[in-house]
Amino acid sequence: MKANRLFEKLLEHWPAKIICFGLALVLYMVHIISVFDRKSFTVPLVVQAAGSLSSVTNHPNYVRVTVRSTTENIAETLESDFTAVLDLTSYTKAGEYAVPISVQLAPKLVLMDPFEVRVKPGYVDLQLEEKTLKFVNVVPSLAGEVEHGYAVTNVAVEPATVQIIGPHSVVEGTSHVYTGPVNINSISISRSYDVALQNINALLDVQSQTQQFHVQVTVEPEPLARNFTSVTVRPMFLAPQFEVQGELPSISFDLTGTVPALENYLLDENAVFIDCSAIAEEGDYELPVRFSLPNSVQVENKSVETVGITVVLRSSDELPVEDENVR
Repeated sequence: MKANRLFEKLLEHWPAKIICFGLALVLYMVHIISVFDRKSFTVPLVVQAAGSLSSVTNHPNYVRVTVRSTTENIAETLESDFTAVLDLTSYTKAGEYAVPISVQLAPKLVLMDPFEVRVKPGYVDLQLEEKTLKFVNVVPSLAGEVEHGYAVTNVAVEPATVQIIGPHSVVEGTSHVYTGPVNINSISISRSYDVALQNINALLDVQSQTQQFHVQVTVEPEPLARNFTSVTVRPMFLAPQFEVQGELPSISFDLTGTVPALENYLLDENAVFIDCSAIAEEGDYELPVRFSLPNSVQVENKSVETVGITVVLRSSDELPVEDENVR
């Protein structure tokens, strides 16, 4: 009987009781909302791949961690209190997987109550392959142009190779890695540089015992050849009582050297000559052609090796007058 009366009591005015219960629930939710706060953090995603597989798929570098807790707890929470982890260690067979992202909390956050954490995205679709390694060449990345007239003749890197680790298909398709930019702009002498590697493929892990790579750039002047034609041969050191009869022939030849030494070089009027200092009497002579040139240039492909001349005495009125004051 008592049970029946209790049941009847509960059913009395039941619409009003349901309305009251709903109002109480709304008030409770309003209270919860007013007490709880929400904040989001951008957290780096750490990939743990200590096993035999490696991802061939690019993954996000950051994830969004959203925290819901009291205002006091939120105020004490920092981005550095979270570590987002993508753990591949437990996977042993190659294939496609939806790998969940876990969030590790700093010890102080574990003690907070209430404390709700959500991560977005919650998982990452990855294609996993067998992990492999090999040694590849280190290629210097030259930036800029050397000074005009010069050229890079050799580039050496030390160490010359590094070991790369990653998914089999990516490792097999990689033949070299690059250094950071080596600025050779406007240089005209050989120089050395210390630069870091530039790993442009995030799927590869480069193993090296050093962080700095020594790059030796050898710079030398560029070679240049110029052709000179119809150059008059001049008689030099001929005794004053003699003169050369007729016109001397002209000569053609090539000058070889470097761009800095030869590009703007102008021949002196006495650059090509014959030495007449040994002539002591009239007659016909065959004299070798000589050159007065800078040491940085060489003569090639001369059209003639010797020049024939006829030497005669000057007439008395053409002889130079001796200065009587000079004794």
